[in-house]
Amino acid sequence: MPWILHRQHSSLSKLASRLAADQRGVTAAITGLALTLTLGFAGTAIDVAAWLNSKRGLQAAADQAAYSAAGGAGTTGCPNNAATTQATAIAAARGYVNGQNGANVDVSCNAGNSTFTVQISQVQPLWFTRLFLSSPPTASARATAQLAGTESDLCILALDGTNFYEGVIGNDASAFWLNGNTTVNVQCGVAVDSSNVAALSTGGSSSLTATSIYLVGDHQGSPSGSSTMATSPTPNKILKNQRPVADPYAGRLIPPYTCGSYSMTNFTTGTLTQSSSSPGASPHTFCGGLSLGVSGGSATTVTVQPGVYIIAGGSLTFNSKSTVIANGVTFVLTGDNVHGYATITVNGGPQSALQLTAPSSGAYGGLAFFQDRNAPSPSTSGGTSSCGGGNSQNQLAGGSTQLITGAVYFPSQSICWGGGSSTSGAGKCTQLISYSMSFTGNSTIRADCAGTGISSISVTRPQLIQ
Repeated sequence: MPWILHRQHSSLSKLASRLAADQRGVTAAITGLALTLTLGFAGTAIDVAAWLNSKRGLQAAADQAAYSAAGGAGTTGCPNNAATTQATAIAAARGYVNGQNGANVDVSCNAGNSTFTVQISQVQPLWFTRLFLSSPPTASARATAQLAGTESDLCILALDGTNFYEGVIGNDASAFWLNGNTTVNVQCGVAVDSSNVAALSTGGSSSLTATSIYLVGDHQGSPSGSSTMATSPTPNKILKNQRPVADPYAGRLIPPYTCGSYSMTNFTTGTLTQSSSSPGASPHTFCGGLSLGVSGGSATTVTVQPGVYIIAGGSLTFNSKSTVIANGVTFVLTGDNVHGYATITVNGGPQSALQLTAPSSGAYGGLAFFQDRNAPSPSTSGGTSSCGGGNSQNQLAGGSTQLITGAVYFPSQSICWGGGSSTSGAGKCTQLISYSMSFTGNSTIRADCAGTGISSISVTRPQLIQ
């Protein structure tokens, strides 16, 4: 019996020794522990990746909301409830509703520079990382936008009474009008500030070609008849329902002057100087109108010395049998409610020519013609923007020999244009800015404006700045 117990004890000792020395289960244990850690790190990576993706979504929503707010504010600045509402709606459309699902959307406006800032934050979910974190993280994104002007290729602007800075937008039909067999080749862009659905109209067999066409409204119904409308070199660059384009000369002021008697001054030939004037008027001021050249008999030449010439009331007339050469000259057309406001008539003909270049600097730099903003508009004077029957308030129909470098600026009245262009000198850079405009005859307009002193026509769009 004792030997049996001894044998059993010896066997148990050997078994214990073998178990102690056995390493066949270590790999499985280590693998289990490692797998647990690997899965933990993988889970953390999944959570972090989800947070980063959420951050990108937040930034995209903030950018879009801020851009929309600046656009919705337009020219009215802030505070602006409509812009704020629009921004929060954009954020909601991207899935971020203020106060829901841990999201917070804040829209603020800086009245000093009219910038809109949108900040969106959202509490992030915890999946695997709840093993390591006691509270969930919050992802956030921020964006700031404002309205900013950018230079454009525009050289024609029909204002239609729009005042960009006061938020006033015109709504006249055919603020830009072509008809008959008129061909207009604009080697720059055309803008129409009317919000009317037919703001730009073409009819008959007319043809309009421009680098771009920028409309606050639309051109419904045009082109009509056999007329055509195209952009080149980029086809179909016709932008509709755009923001109003600001008047680049809105800050320019009519110079002071005094008048004596009011009567037309006829200057038929020779040199018009800065000391010339109508009776009793201040120098270079003509009260009651100014007629240059002749309309019959032998052709004449009139040279205008550089400077500013003021015509108060009456008409500034360029006659049909004269060549007028004016370098560094601005003609200011003004007046009052008693004597009326000056208008312009340029009479074309085989023996007529107008070569006018505006000053390149100074208070009237870039302005060839500057009509007073107080002049009655077509809508208040019973006038028309049509060229038919000579009805337009201002006629510039000098044809191919009507060469003007500078701005033809009639912010409150209509013009009827039929002018030419040149690759150099007078006519190489022509801006047309008026309440409304019509075209007669074939016209080519160039915009080679470096060094001419004109103010560029800029379009205003929202821009992200942060």
